[in-house]
Amino acid sequence: MICGIAAVFFDGILPSCAIFVLEIIGYISMPFFAQALAEGFFLASNTYKYFLRIAFTAYLSQAVLLLVYLLWNKSPQPARLNIVFTWLIAFLILYGVELLVSLPRDRVASLNLLEPNQTSHSTRYGIVISSTEANNLPKGMKVPAWPRTTLHALAIVLFAVCMTLLTFLPLTMSLMSVMCTLIFYFLHRWKIDNRVLVATVFYSAFAACYTYMYFRMTGTVTWQAFSLIGFLLCLLLPSRKRKRPKIFYRSLYLLYPVTIGLCAITAYLVS
Repeated sequence: MICGIAAVFFDGILPSCAIFVLEIIGYISMPFFAQALAEGFFLASNTYKYFLRIAFTAYLSQAVLLLVYLLWNKSPQPARLNIVFTWLIAFLILYGVELLVSLPRDRVASLNLLEPNQTSHSTRYGIVISSTEANNLPKGMKVPAWPRTTLHALAIVLFAVCMTLLTFLPLTMSLMSVMCTLIFYFLHRWKIDNRVLVATVFYSAFAACYTYMYFRMTGTVTWQAFSLIGFLLCLLLPSRKRKRPKIFYRSLYLLYPVTIGLCAITAYLVS
């Protein structure tokens, strides 16, 4: 992540080959944040506060970028919103998916009786399983007590809004980041066989299609497909979960805007 930010501010200061390497490292780091977002969505004690913390980081980081641009005449113009805004949209998509897959309709379970019912002489007995009892929402996600059809309609509206934002807003690594987050979400939600192989094939196919379409539309080559390296590392490296104080995790939200400021100051001093 730091390398990706450095590539922006040191463009024109460092050799072009060094900038290219920094950009590639930045692309490789993206899946680690996508995985953290998907896991945090399930582990957060309050999903809405989690969203607000991400939103705070996004707006604070953009404010730092604008401040640097106003104070330093050689600063690169922030033509795109920082990548944390992309994570916000990915979060909304995850929320919508949860409304669809974790809030099923009322269902009827049928049981086979050992002896026929004395009144109806039927050998089957039906039990209604309400959607409230069957939901499998993350522990920190609380939904309003609205009808299921209303919540499902809300999910569809969220998808439409997110696709519109992804299309028209000048976001950073928007489609690749969102797709990567969705894959990690599904890997966390459902335990599938050969998860590494299936996820790698799917993400590789998407990266290839995205690279091709990007070239056809812009005439330039994008190197975002290098994020596949980070994606594989996330799948293959063993996860080590350590219990740390909440203040430690809260302070990490400031890492991105602080890094932007430090890279800008360093670039200003050496330029």
